[in-house]
Amino acid sequence: MEYKIHVGKSVTIKSGLLSIVKILYCGMPNDRIFTLSPLTNIGNAGYSPNIYYDIETMDIHIADKVFNLIEVTPRYIVFTDNIAETNKEYV
Repeated sequence: MEYKIHVGKSVTIKSGLLSIVKILYCGMPNDRIFTLSPLTNIGNAGYSPNIYYDIETMDIHIADKVFNLIEVTPRYIVFTDNIAETNKEYV
């Protein structure tokens, strides 16, 4: 499935049978780096670390899931959790 997240917005993605992960797009601190933040909670406690990636990154690893980067801009990011969608010429 393809996901598009605008700066400051989050998307909820099912991760496994009973768990979900929320991913927040935090934008680009400079022209070569973008940052994502997985919103994680366990019971009443929660945390949200910022993870910084280079714009040439092909795979994003968050919460035991792998996502394939399609497009990143200062306003939004587009990625997918289906490898066949990003590698159509290899299927």
